[in-house]
Amino acid sequence: MPTAIDPSASWKERSDAKKASVLNGIPAEFLHPDLTHSETDRNPVLDIPSKFLSSKELSITALDAVEVISAIAQGTYTAVEVLDAFTHRAAIAHKLLNCCLEFRYQDARVEAEKQDRYFQETGKTVGPLHGLPISVKDQCRIIGTETTCGFVCNIGVPDTETCDLVRILVNAGAVIFVKTSLSIGCLWGETINNVIGRTSNPFNRSFSCGGSSGGEGALLGLHGSPLGVGTDLGGSIRSPSAYQGLWGLRPSSGRIPYYRMLNSMEGNEIVPSVVGPMSHSPHSLELFVKTVINSQPWLHDPHCQPIPWRETVFTEIVEGKPLRIGSMLWDECAFPQPPIRRAIREIEARLKAAGHEIVPWKIDQRTALELLTNAMSCDARDDVDRTMALSGEPDLQLAFSPGRKPLTLLEAWDLTMKRTDFRALVMKRWNATATDDGRGPIDAYITPVNPSVCPMHEDYKRIRYLGYTGSVNLLDFTACTIPVTFVDSQIDLADQQDGRFDAMGLPIPPPVSELDKTIRANYDPERFKGLPVAVQVVGRRLEEEKVLGIARVLHKLLEP
Repeated sequence: MPTAIDPSASWKERSDAKKASVLNGIPAEFLHPDLTHSETDRNPVLDIPSKFLSSKELSITALDAVEVISAIAQGTYTAVEVLDAFTHRAAIAHKLLNCCLEFRYQDARVEAEKQDRYFQETGKTVGPLHGLPISVKDQCRIIGTETTCGFVCNIGVPDTETCDLVRILVNAGAVIFVKTSLSIGCLWGETINNVIGRTSNPFNRSFSCGGSSGGEGALLGLHGSPLGVGTDLGGSIRSPSAYQGLWGLRPSSGRIPYYRMLNSMEGNEIVPSVVGPMSHSPHSLELFVKTVINSQPWLHDPHCQPIPWRETVFTEIVEGKPLRIGSMLWDECAFPQPPIRRAIREIEARLKAAGHEIVPWKIDQRTALELLTNAMSCDARDDVDRTMALSGEPDLQLAFSPGRKPLTLLEAWDLTMKRTDFRALVMKRWNATATDDGRGPIDAYITPVNPSVCPMHEDYKRIRYLGYTGSVNLLDFTACTIPVTFVDSQIDLADQQDGRFDAMGLPIPPPVSELDKTIRANYDPERFKGLPVAVQVVGRRLEEEKVLGIARVLHKLLEP
């Protein structure tokens, strides 16, 4: 339900009302008054839910999305039992991490009860997502609720329509039970806004959960949801996924419907934002993408491509097709910290041991980042500034490039052509990886998600670098985050200042900029100990089936 707001209320009064409304949406039996949010506590909170959940709730919330659906279909659990378990855990996550913007428990309970009745009467499920609780980023409009997109002015304003993606998920049997926090206007890699404040990382609450889909990342990181929906303009699915050890898919634009979702800078399609899934297994991502694509979203969303799910492409990779995988350990702009380099090398070693080929790969990320930044700041913050002014909320100075001048129409056209020329150049380079003896171009490439392990809250501004994620958005490639390992302070030693070799005996290039130097110096093995470490696998545009197939292969190779 929309937050009850006095039209004359200040931005702070609106924010306070929203915070109270979020808590009021949680069933009383799931509220634990002693639990509080902290931005400075360095202890992991991953085990705290076990102190409050029943054994049944712990068993349910340990399942991934595919396992949840199977358990309901087999009659092991009811949809209501599953909803209650995840709502309870999500409530704990919110109290600890400040990650949710709305609990839809009453509406979700009605839907779950309806599905249980149908299953009891027919012995059948209503669809491929029967009874699955799904969390969605607070850009997903749902009629009768409110969608803030991180702006205070949207508090108390009810949605008058439901976005296409939510409609598809609900028709397939999903139960949308919670909406999650995000950065203001989805334009920052740290999840903070004036609506409810900052969101923290469950592995260490003094560290960032990433952004802009950080509410999803934090909630999923504490297993408060089996499957979440995020969006990605410059890495906003992949960074939170990496920071919380999750699998997250950044599809190409036109595969998953975005129509009727709320966004900032709507109409700017030089580098389009995309929507995709986040979860604890590649199988859950596959389930989401297959279900959505099989609903033929192109019949309703004018941006969606009429491309059915290509099972043959996916299956031949999963069943053992030899792969040629490019590898870009660093982009000559920002050298990855030691744990990330170890993760890349581990993936390379496991692929080689399984008979796959590793091919060196490079992209001109300086040019890519310049084009991306120009695209994301083409209105010189006008849309964000005007929207914030509606409530009078303070400027957290998180949007891109304050002080720039907006592009003229001709300049925007020129930028679009430069983007297209850059895409063509990379396509040519990709094709050139084919060999004279008949081995085709690379199937995908692996690269860091970010050069740093997730930073502390106060460090994000100093070490922000979007090159590894942002180039993928500029190219509109498909990418999937692959959780690999955790920071080990005994292995991932800090590089010695002015050292020529790292702890593994491999060469260290000299810093190429002050930002590069700052990112390197920010790493501390003791401070970062236990944090998740991930990479991304990147495929060509509209190659979701291939990328998900490779993700499944990597998942198997990384199993203990």
